[in-house]
Amino acid sequence: IPAGISLKDAVAFPEVACTVWSTVFMMGRLSAGESFLVHGGSSGIGTFAIQIAKHLGVRVFVTAGNEEKLAACKELGADVCINYKTEDFVAKVKAETNGKGVDVILDCIGAPYLQKNLDSLNFDGRLCIIGLMGGANAEIKLSSLLPKRLTVL
Repeated sequence: IPAGISLKDAVAFPEVACTVWSTVFMMGRLSAGESFLVHGGSSGIGTFAIQIAKHLGVRVFVTAGNEEKLAACKELGADVCINYKTEDFVAKVKAETNGKGVDVILDCIGAPYLQKNLDSLNFDGRLCIIGLMGGANAEIKLSSLLPKRLTVL
């Protein structure tokens, strides 16, 4: 363990790394040249996801709740930073992708974002849900899944 890193912080790294890698890259099949939206970009999971995705040649979008958090995400390599409190992330994603949407979304919010996430995905898009901070029960329009061949993980 490097000097200045506590044991508690050091043991958290493998959990974060394994969560992002298994969810986003193994199950979500995110690859170079694709686009990726990370909700909670300034979280531990989010900051790792930004860095590894950028390293692998992915265009990274993030959401966070204030300008300080968004600046930190930008410094880590995020291409498009969205303040979810003041901006509609669906509209911003669509504007930045010429109406197509992103290829993969990593979501820790859950229910309140489910339909918005589906609306933000490109054809053959993959939604990776890893948390339910906003709730577990949601209704969706199934018609948003089928025509775009979306996958929810």
